Amino acid sequence: MKKLRFSKKVSFIFTVIFLGTAAVAYGHVKWFSDFSFADKPLSFSDAIGPLFIGLTILSMVVIAAMVLLEKKLQEWPLYSQIDEWLRNKRGNSLLIMRIVTGATLLLSWQGDAILVPELQIPAVWLGWVQFILAFMLLFDRLVKYSGAGLIFLYIYSIFQFGAFHMLDHLLFFGAGYFLLVSDSENQKIKESRLPVLYATVGFSLCWLAIEKIIYPQWALYILEQNPQLTLGLDVDFFLMSAAFVEFALGYLLIICLLQRPLALIITLVFFSTTLVFGKVEVIGHTLAHGALIVFLLEGPGSMYKTPITFHKKLNLRSAFGGVNFALLLGILLFAYSQGAWHQYNTRSGQETEEAAVLNLTEEAGAPSVTIDVLKDPLSGWNLRVETENFTFAPESIGLPHEPGEGHAHLYINERKAGRIYGEWNHIGRLPPGTHTIRVELTTNQHRTYAVEGNIVADEAEIKVE
Repeated sequence: MKKLRFSKKVSFIFTVIFLGTAAVAYGHVKWFSDFSFADKPLSFSDAIGPLFIGLTILSMVVIAAMVLLEKKLQEWPLYSQIDEWLRNKRGNSLLIMRIVTGATLLLSWQGDAILVPELQIPAVWLGWVQFILAFMLLFDRLVKYSGAGLIFLYIYSIFQFGAFHMLDHLLFFGAGYFLLVSDSENQKIKESRLPVLYATVGFSLCWLAIEKIIYPQWALYILEQNPQLTLGLDVDFFLMSAAFVEFALGYLLIICLLQRPLALIITLVFFSTTLVFGKVEVIGHTLAHGALIVFLLEGPGSMYKTPITFHKKLNLRSAFGGVNFALLLGILLFAYSQGAWHQYNTRSGQETEEAAVLNLTEEAGAPSVTIDVLKDPLSGWNLRVETENFTFAPESIGLPHEPGEGHAHLYINERKAGRIYGEWNHIGRLPPGTHTIRVELTTNQHRTYAVEGNIVADEAEIKVE
């Protein structure tokens, strides 16, 4: 019996290690990839392939098993001791949220961003608003007003960057609500801060996981630049698996399964990403770290019934966990797909795939491109892009079309790897093997140039030893 219990504990530890290692690639994609909502997303039906279905079934089984695992953990004396020790630290949660929210606001202000790195600040006064809100967190009586200000910044960002984009960062609304109601005299309202924080952080993780499925090219760009992250696995398999693990972590937060152990796992996962992505990752995830530390101290709270406890019988809880995982995955995948296609049609000014190409007639002024790929003496490859009758205009991206003007899209092995804004560009390290480098000229609105039906592009093949 002792050997069996020891085996279960070892299995749990190895599971944590696997999740942490695989999640090294979980850096927020938009902070490190050349993303654009004018990029063509996958449709709902295209996203659901054999691998997707297989990982869905596997995830349902694993989550159902985690319900049993949680019960076993609660019977482990050491776990109970740690749980009790953390419970006694609950009085520090508000202080932690004040510190990490203030740090987030100051770091964003310093980086000329609003809330997170990819949202460049649209007006100078917003930077000072963030500074003032951070300063207000020093005073007990002003904390709730700072929380209201954080909610204002989030809503303002929706009008600036769109609701679809800002769903990535719903945790800012949760953090603002947490600060706003922490001093409420109504105990029910005050206790609601925890489930709201759980739900918003969990949703943000789920939404970002779906992003990796609908826009795989964004994350593949990062993996092309950092091939060691795949751990030697097939890139497509690794990316889909990473998306499912991230979605599962967010889902477990929403239903409050594994509670404190889960918060610790996600915290370690986020810290592991800083080893690859550096301080940008730290800045972007500071608030999430604080929320997870609060979860470690508070657990699920005591006043509101957590979703996983709707059923008293263990077998019904297991079924609840597995079935609702698939249900939420399907709902969010469909919603994200619809939103992504709306963004694509709106940003690109097109309704059909054919409209994504600007077809020109053969004439002397038609644009053309040739490329040359040279080995960099230090690392990676240097890409030279020479054009005729074409001008790179990175400052005009998204603006109306101007003949002979735009930028280029870089493809590595038929996967979009980024944009090109000039003659010389650098491609990072590539895994061993043969790789096809392709460059296509596009308009300011991301439509691909073509002449007499032929895409204006050039490609080269390189071999990496």
